[in-house]
Amino acid sequence: MDQRTLVVSCVEYYSDLKNIPSNKVFISFQQSGFIDLILDSHKTFPEMDIDFFVGMIDGLTYLESDAGEQEKEYTHHENRAAVSAEVVALLQKKHKMNDLEACEMYYNSQTAGLVSEDKTGWYQKPAQEIFEQIEAE
Repeated sequence: MDQRTLVVSCVEYYSDLKNIPSNKVFISFQQSGFIDLILDSHKTFPEMDIDFFVGMIDGLTYLESDAGEQEKEYTHHENRAAVSAEVVALLQKKHKMNDLEACEMYYNSQTAGLVSEDKTGWYQKPAQEIFEQIEAE
């Protein structure tokens, strides 16, 4: 699994787990050094799946659910992960960035905030349309 897919999948899965928008999860992971931890751990344990990495992060972090006991609002993490990884790949190619730089550009965009909220339906849009929206920001 490439770095881009690993990071995006972990962020989106954790978003669902804690019911927190994925753009907030990415920023928290970045500030806490968890992205480096995920990538370093993947080098050591390349056979492990996303559940392993998310469980590892969950054991180390203090992120609390935004919704408490409310209905989960971020359940489409697999759809978001797929489209987000495609958008990150487009950003990476256009701007000649590495995986992490492109993830950072994506998750720090206003558009990623829309994609991260299931209720907006943006996770269902084509990657190209999301990419173009980010480029227009």
